[in-house]
Amino acid sequence: MTIRNLTLAALAVLSSAAHAQTHTETTHALDRVLTQGEVRPLAAIAAVRLRHGRVAYSYYGGFARRNANGTIPVGPQTLFRIASISKVVTTIGLMELVEQGKINLDHDASDYLGFRLRNPDFPQTPITVRMLLNHTSSIRDADSYTLPPDQKISTLFDISRKPGDPGYHFAHSDGHAPGTWFSYCNLCYGLVGTIMERVSGERFDRYQQTHVLAPLGIDGGYNRTALTHPERLATLYSHQPTGWNAETDTLPLVQVWDPVALAQYKPGTNGTLFAPQGGLRISMEGLTRLARFMLGHGTLDGTTLLSARSIALMQTPIWQYDGKNGDCPYPIASYGLSMARLTGARDSSGRETRPYKGYSGDLAGHLGDAYSLHSGFWYDPTTGDGFLFAADGFPDAGQERAGLFSSFTRVEEEIFTALAGAGKDIP
Repeated sequence: MTIRNLTLAALAVLSSAAHAQTHTETTHALDRVLTQGEVRPLAAIAAVRLRHGRVAYSYYGGFARRNANGTIPVGPQTLFRIASISKVVTTIGLMELVEQGKINLDHDASDYLGFRLRNPDFPQTPITVRMLLNHTSSIRDADSYTLPPDQKISTLFDISRKPGDPGYHFAHSDGHAPGTWFSYCNLCYGLVGTIMERVSGERFDRYQQTHVLAPLGIDGGYNRTALTHPERLATLYSHQPTGWNAETDTLPLVQVWDPVALAQYKPGTNGTLFAPQGGLRISMEGLTRLARFMLGHGTLDGTTLLSARSIALMQTPIWQYDGKNGDCPYPIASYGLSMARLTGARDSSGRETRPYKGYSGDLAGHLGDAYSLHSGFWYDPTTGDGFLFAADGFPDAGQERAGLFSSFTRVEEEIFTALAGAGKDIP
């Protein structure tokens, strides 16, 4: 049987299940996105529509991974490497330390890191923790933002690195001091992870498991080799003209880093190891619990991790695009502590931050984009409505079909559009 036939067979089974419990029109629309939304069919779409904080509709189509016996279907517990939605969960862990008085958001990040962090163009301007979280630090990803366990994150900012070098990690000669210009930066969250390790004394992945994911009853984690249920893990694929190409999380799992070097790693020297910016593996069930936690103002099923004030801080924009204070390829026109707001305001590409036609809401959350996966974690803090999804199997980065009216991809727009009308009968 061909790969395409296997995919369609899996779709038939999954779609039949979806029809039995959800709105047929929405399911058919998402089936079309799965099979026709890109130049070649996607591997998977998993999506949940929330209304009033409850699941009003869910869809699971395609496959989580392929093996010699066929395909493993996507389901509510399938774990995806969810990309930059990870930043939200990382920030929850950080905010716990803020509430404990161990971290001050407006303090010089250098003092928590144990080395001087300064843009040489602005040597007298401290880079604060808040700036790291909202992408206004003047730090840039440059050629890499991940290091192995035997290297220190401080080496990325060594004075031997000069402007013009591929590995120079500061903005240079643009006149924008730290705190004044938005430029999306993954490395900043590696620094955040390092700060969390130094303050807590715990390795980042273990800290997040102990203090965030386990208390919230969320399966998954940042360390794929320590997952409780590795059999639930999705392999992320790109769909090439020659077929499916596995990008990450293939089974059997192997350790990314050398085991000896990892065993000798000293927490607080290199928080990039487990990708605080994008390495969380989480399911739609997990994202639903995360949304309920945020909508519960820091409490879920009687467990409180954060105060309502901390949740409000995360959701409230610190930076808002005014036409001359930032540059970003994503549909982001305002940003708080790891969270954007979709208000319809225009982003730096000049496109409105409206995920579907007729949208007039104020969704808070984050998008994800890595390893040929696009994901969304969006909810309305006032109404409890939400859009949660993961779509896997895109072409190579930069080759996706562009959105028709926003800076989202075409597939993302179509997922939002399909979900927008779903579950309206929920009181």
